[in-house]
Amino acid sequence: MLFRIYLPLAVFTLVAAPAVTTQSDLAAQQSAAISVDAPKIASAVRADLGGPRLDGVLDDEVWQRAPIASDFLQRDPDEGEPATERTEVQVAYTDDALYVAVRAFDSQADQISAQLTRRDEYSPSDWIRVQIDSYHDRRTGFEFIVNPVGVKRDRYLYDDNNSDSSWDAVWDVATSIDSEGWTAEFRIPFSQLRFTKAEENVFGFNVMRIINRRNEEQYWKLRPKNASGVVSLFGDLVGIRGVEPRRRIEILPYTVLTEARSPSEAGNPFVTGQNFRGTMGADVNIGITSALTLTATFNPDFGQVEADAAEVNLSAFESFFREKRPFFNEGLDIFQWGVTGSGGREQLFYTRRLGRSPQGSADSRGGFAERVTNTTILTAAKLSGKTPDGWTMGLLTTVTAAERASVLGGDGVDYSDLVEPQTNYFVGRLARDLRQGQTVLGFFGTAVNRGNLENLTFLRSSAYAGGFDLNHRFRNDTYSFEGRVSATRINGSTEAITAAQLSSSRYYQRPDADHLEFDSTLTSLSGHAAAFTFGKRGGGAWRWRVGANTRSPGYEVNDIGFQRQADRTNEWIWVNKRWLQPGRMFRRFSVNLNQWGNFNSNFERKNVGGNVNANWTFLNYWSGWAGVGYQAGGLATSALRGGPAFIRPGAWDTWFGIESDGRKAILLGADGFYFTQNESGVRSYNISQWVTWRPATNLEFRFSPGFSRNIDTWQYITQTDVLNNREFVFAEIHQSTASMTFRGNMTFTPDLSVQVYAEPFVSSGNYVGYSRVTDSRGATFADRLRTFADQDVTTDENGDVSLDFNGDGVSDLGIGNPNFTFASLRSNVVLRWEYMLGSTMFFVWQHGRSSFTNQGSFDVGRSLGNLFSSEQNNTFVVKLNYWFSL
Repeated sequence: MLFRIYLPLAVFTLVAAPAVTTQSDLAAQQSAAISVDAPKIASAVRADLGGPRLDGVLDDEVWQRAPIASDFLQRDPDEGEPATERTEVQVAYTDDALYVAVRAFDSQADQISAQLTRRDEYSPSDWIRVQIDSYHDRRTGFEFIVNPVGVKRDRYLYDDNNSDSSWDAVWDVATSIDSEGWTAEFRIPFSQLRFTKAEENVFGFNVMRIINRRNEEQYWKLRPKNASGVVSLFGDLVGIRGVEPRRRIEILPYTVLTEARSPSEAGNPFVTGQNFRGTMGADVNIGITSALTLTATFNPDFGQVEADAAEVNLSAFESFFREKRPFFNEGLDIFQWGVTGSGGREQLFYTRRLGRSPQGSADSRGGFAERVTNTTILTAAKLSGKTPDGWTMGLLTTVTAAERASVLGGDGVDYSDLVEPQTNYFVGRLARDLRQGQTVLGFFGTAVNRGNLENLTFLRSSAYAGGFDLNHRFRNDTYSFEGRVSATRINGSTEAITAAQLSSSRYYQRPDADHLEFDSTLTSLSGHAAAFTFGKRGGGAWRWRVGANTRSPGYEVNDIGFQRQADRTNEWIWVNKRWLQPGRMFRRFSVNLNQWGNFNSNFERKNVGGNVNANWTFLNYWSGWAGVGYQAGGLATSALRGGPAFIRPGAWDTWFGIESDGRKAILLGADGFYFTQNESGVRSYNISQWVTWRPATNLEFRFSPGFSRNIDTWQYITQTDVLNNREFVFAEIHQSTASMTFRGNMTFTPDLSVQVYAEPFVSSGNYVGYSRVTDSRGATFADRLRTFADQDVTTDENGDVSLDFNGDGVSDLGIGNPNFTFASLRSNVVLRWEYMLGSTMFFVWQHGRSSFTNQGSFDVGRSLGNLFSSEQNNTFVVKLNYWFSL
């Protein structure tokens, strides 16, 4: 059924897409092949002691004699053509720093685009990017970016194609605008780069310029659109002689004052309504060698970090939240190791485990118990870098404190309960580049060891994971193969390992899972996983990849990683065709064909499906995307939360989106999604919109309202023994969710800015019918369930529901009132002032409030009324740090 419907549609879309779009010349566009082999070399000259004056005016003596690199070529809009405006680059150096001067000529200097934002914020501006591969390994690099009003951005480049925008270096730049265009004068300390000692150092080097009003990207060393690499395509910078690699020592001590105000609770000594505290800590960076850096943080505080978005999770699985804390974001690339391959959320190391909320809770003993919200990170340290002979090393260790909650018992006696033991976390990475980085062999390992558990015997005492990986690129970087294998082991009490076996990741207790064996006497659990990917990654209009991955039932990484399910084997295929040169309607067009299959280790089908999707950019720089997919029916092994597998009906889904030209003062966008299971009656959709408004060059506002509607006819409610039978109860839920995210940015200077974030959120769930599972593997959906008749469902004045299973008029099971409306408002205001280079002060106001009722009807006005009459929590933070280098 899947292939009869899907394959003809896929073939038609891939082959006929240009004709359908009236762009008959799209196929011919692939003939615009641009050579990536032509070498380009820039030369640096030594400057006088102290270097040129950093003022954006290129009148220093060194700029009169430094060679000029020019001859930039366009990547967009006319690939391979000379740049429409001339750009000149010069490079100088001292013993301490590299200087790069860029003169960006512009015949229409009055139309230079320059948005004023805080550091590291993208805006529709003209930009200059200086890219340096100081390792000269053709895989890793550093990027320094500035716009005409001096807004700085920087990124760390790794694995040739990937980037990390959380990397923050200490460097400086000055810009100026004149009648001939604009200039940028960079000073990049050698202490911020990584290179080896040599009589003459050769760096990979490139410069890219963006002219916003034309959407023009121009490169000194062109990176063609059909090329698969980034760093490997840089030119070379020569002439740097007699420079010693710097073993930097940077210290960033800080102090934080926090006042939290919240509703008080009469008689509760732990909820007084106000809490003031002051803390101190420090971040340290030490260059152990010219290639290895030790980064450590002591008693860190992340009070300036934005709160997570609100959600209502009715599934059996944990939600994933992205990392926002700077220390754990920076340099994260070395510590990423996907369970199924590069990328993805399922990783051996998930940084949000560090400093997590305590997993235990205190016993109030009839009195009051303190609520501990987070574990304290005592110290965290990272040793990372890359040696001259191609070894990449990363070691991370973190120690979190034992957290105890104070208790005032009903007997008036003070108690102290352990809610999280002291824990040591360790992550290690070792990899070796071969064939100039075209082949990489590596090892990755993690370890978690918990201290005295006391009453927390449901926690594992230790957890270990390790894996080997191979990444091999060949045929001029056109093809690639990636493979990896890993194994895990967790140890603990019989209670802890029993909980692991019964968790939603595996459900060993399922009565129909003959390949799984639950053992309540185990004190350890082990598992393994493997994955491979092979495909064509570049070099032309067509790209494709195939892959497979598997993991055993006992595979478990959640003590320090993130994983949703074990016991699965997947296969997948991806085919892509691109039209990269402008035609009569589209500036760019891309079509993707995806197919996948998912099975458990007993070779039972869980999911088989596929989709066709496309994305494009119109000639006017509006963009769009759309797709349609189908999933055949399969086993939902988690639907009954440890009961037998339930056959999921087949489903269709479709999605779309459109966004206007991002260069304009007002940007508009919208997208949507629709999902339906025709057999079961399940259907859902969501609509999101966004508007970005820039009324001035230093102001930006973004509004992102969204609405979703979900009708699920088999939402899990509960399971229990009724009339000597194990019964599983489903319900039909009508859930509506509305949210609106607002972000505002006001920038006074590149070093002084205010950011505002707010998100009101309302979600209501109304349960309108109930059913019991009769045959989870029945031939049709109707065979799998029996709906309770109206007379078998009673609801009292409080909304509590009771079910009669045998029709005798007597209630057999009460399930309470499952209806809900949850509303929340989360917001924060952050004033950031970089008062000296590398030194920052933050003023933060965090606000939160929420409300919950057992009303299931969706009424935004009523919900917001309840929300704004609810009690509020406010936190005020002042954080001051000071950077100095030894």
